[in-house]
Amino acid sequence: MTILRGLGAALLVLALGAGPAAGQGTLTVQVTTEPPGLDLTTNPSSAIAGVVFYNVQEALVKVDRHGKLVPWLAERWYTTDSKNYTFFLRKGVRFHNGREMRAADVKFVLDRAVNPETKHPYRVQYENIQDVIVKDDYTISVTLKRTEANFLWTVARQGSVIYPREAVETLKSAPLGTGPFTVGDWVRGDRIVLVRNRDYWQKGLPRLDKVTYRFIPDPNSSLAALKSGDIDVSAFGLGPENVDDLKKDGRFQVILGDSTNDVTLSMNNSKKPYSDKRVRLAITHAINKEEVLKGAMFGYGRILGSNVDPLNPYFVDVSKRVTYDPVKAKKLLAEAGYPEGFEATFKVAPQYYYTVRSAEVVVNHLAKVGIRAKIQQVEWGQWLAQVFCLKPCENPDYDMSVIGHAEAWDIGNFANPKYYFRWDNAEFQKLFKESEVTVDDKKRRELYVKMQQMLADEAPAVWLYMHPRLVVTKKGVTGIWKDLPIPSLDLSEVGWQK
Repeated sequence: MTILRGLGAALLVLALGAGPAAGQGTLTVQVTTEPPGLDLTTNPSSAIAGVVFYNVQEALVKVDRHGKLVPWLAERWYTTDSKNYTFFLRKGVRFHNGREMRAADVKFVLDRAVNPETKHPYRVQYENIQDVIVKDDYTISVTLKRTEANFLWTVARQGSVIYPREAVETLKSAPLGTGPFTVGDWVRGDRIVLVRNRDYWQKGLPRLDKVTYRFIPDPNSSLAALKSGDIDVSAFGLGPENVDDLKKDGRFQVILGDSTNDVTLSMNNSKKPYSDKRVRLAITHAINKEEVLKGAMFGYGRILGSNVDPLNPYFVDVSKRVTYDPVKAKKLLAEAGYPEGFEATFKVAPQYYYTVRSAEVVVNHLAKVGIRAKIQQVEWGQWLAQVFCLKPCENPDYDMSVIGHAEAWDIGNFANPKYYFRWDNAEFQKLFKESEVTVDDKKRRELYVKMQQMLADEAPAVWLYMHPRLVVTKKGVTGIWKDLPIPSLDLSEVGWQK
């Protein structure tokens, strides 16, 4: 039976796009971390996506504010078997250099993602692509090696943005795309300025003429900048301890929602003692997650038991499978050969305030069961090189760390033994592969439940909590998403109330 997807959503997109030309005023947005570059195809940092994704560059399919897949640069798609796809591109969409986007551009992007020489950070997600064929300027077909239930999510991810081939060499500092804004200026260490794309394909958008991203990592400095009027929006990094007071201040509006950002205590499973499941479970039992949430986030957020976030339709709560139990933690450590515990180091990046706060609480918990841990703060670039093991890197150089993983639908990271957790479990890998080719929703849901339960029971990492969506804006700012189903700060519909 032929499946034609996306027609209703396409009509909705077109309807939203109707209206008079816009672009009124400016907006200054605080973010915690300066991006290490602006190329989404070479670096997985969510700091890049927060600036570039949906603002400067877009994908064939979009994840909307409700977490639903909707047509975007592809106005519709067609498949009968979740293995052979045909995408029909929107006509009249132009790159920032003025050239119209064509099917050949999409082919170039996907072929480049598959090519191992390009070292795409999400290459594993594209390995199933067998062939990409240009049918005509606005039609392209993609043939997969096997059925893939999540392929539309793949082409909606931040690594699947469409850009002109002639702009590859400048993506890192001056990315070109089809988005509502262009990169106007980048003053290293201070700000990135986005300027309205006057030829944006959605008529009436964007609603702003200019957006300035300010890099302010310290929560107290962010609060001061907000109250002094230096910034209009605190998008990431405002301390949760200030939420209650800001709610009472008539000058501001506080937006609280869910996100896909699972704050994770990662362990290097490739080295002792973390290669021992008993040790990993002992660490999990030693941590009182409620206290971590209160200490780091003043209670805002949700306790997690796996890396599947509450915005995922297959989410199940497995946070009670390995409970807080210091006595059991000590017993497991003794069984593993560490009756007196051991020494460990947390490498954390202070650019994200919650990493240090969470680690401080966890270190106290671990000390009670004999694990003597210290905190080593490293710059973000060092963290990416040493912990995340960004190229070139043979083996991760860390014991434990704390960081938020913002990418949606990323359970496949635990099926990848080369990911920086270095967890290699054949049974889990088999479950994940089966889930990827299972199109039936009920059966696929059952596999996701099994995977979440297995992650909790095997403890390749400790999932502490979901970082809440926490945004504070001046009164009058409209269009900010409540929930954050993808690691992006979509400003296309943001503006000032008239």
